[in-house]
Amino acid sequence: MARESSDDRLVVGELVMDEEAREVTRGGEIVELSRTEFELLRFLMRNPRRVLSKAQILDRVWSYDFGGRAHVVELYISYLRKKIDTGRPAMIHTVRGVGYVLKPEY
Repeated sequence: MARESSDDRLVVGELVMDEEAREVTRGGEIVELSRTEFELLRFLMRNPRRVLSKAQILDRVWSYDFGGRAHVVELYISYLRKKIDTGRPAMIHTVRGVGYVLKPEY
């Protein structure tokens, strides 16, 4: 099953997020995330296999009053990739001209 969820747990492939404990693991290994990285990953994990635009991500993770540019999304996606995908099959994918998608590795 690619995604299962309970009240405080999201699962996409071997990536598991305990929202209440604010812990993330991939393959049983703890992944240390900043608050913003956690919020970005939570949004991706709540929408697995769905391509999310930079605008959608900015609105959801940074909110309307942030006034930031899309480059901040690219920057934080790169941070997440280093922490989640390095040395493993990629789960975070770029859809050129559209946005980003989180997919199970299998």
